[in-house]
Amino acid sequence: MKDFHKIVFFIGPSGSGKDTFFYQTLKNYKIKPIILLTTRPKRDGEMEGREYYFINQERMDLLEKRNQLIERRNYNTQYGLWSYATGKQQILLESHSYLTPNTWEGYEKFLKCYSKEVLVPIYFELDDGIRLTRCLEREKQPENRNYAEMCRRFLADSIDFTKEKIEIHKPFIVENNGSKEATLEQIDNILVRKLGIEPQKNRNSNSVFFNFHFLLLP
Repeated sequence: MKDFHKIVFFIGPSGSGKDTFFYQTLKNYKIKPIILLTTRPKRDGEMEGREYYFINQERMDLLEKRNQLIERRNYNTQYGLWSYATGKQQILLESHSYLTPNTWEGYEKFLKCYSKEVLVPIYFELDDGIRLTRCLEREKQPENRNYAEMCRRFLADSIDFTKEKIEIHKPFIVENNGSKEATLEQIDNILVRKLGIEPQKNRNSNSVFFNFHFLLLP
């Protein structure tokens, strides 16, 4: 048993796989999600309190004014301003370890509230050509079909996710150029062997891979 629990960050650009493996990791291990607040509209299939807590900009601004947010990110999208944030009251480290798909900016803001011993960044690394192909395949889905926004995210991520950030923060690296099984094995090695996070009891003992529908969320 660890003396303190962890906050694990899945970090990577759009199309890197961090959201896909976020959901599978929650199934495989005794770790809780940090559910973000967002002002973007709810999409088909999303549920309040599962993917996000959906609030308006006025409420988001009020929480920030009252110093109740750990971090907040604002994005000027094709649809207007979208904000994402983490509330301070959502995290109880005395009871649980947590997992969040996030950015370097978000991780750096957590560093102002928690020690490096508590925060564990895991960076999803893959070839830009593979990443662009995956982004394009995702955008072809009927519920998406916004190629301009896809291009904006891809170019913005090329600026936000640089090698300099990796050198500064020294995350665990997960290479996601190959099979899903290979990526899951890397995640398992980090969470169980290096961090001591326990697997779920009903996890398949012969493999870390499950047959499931991989969600493709930006």
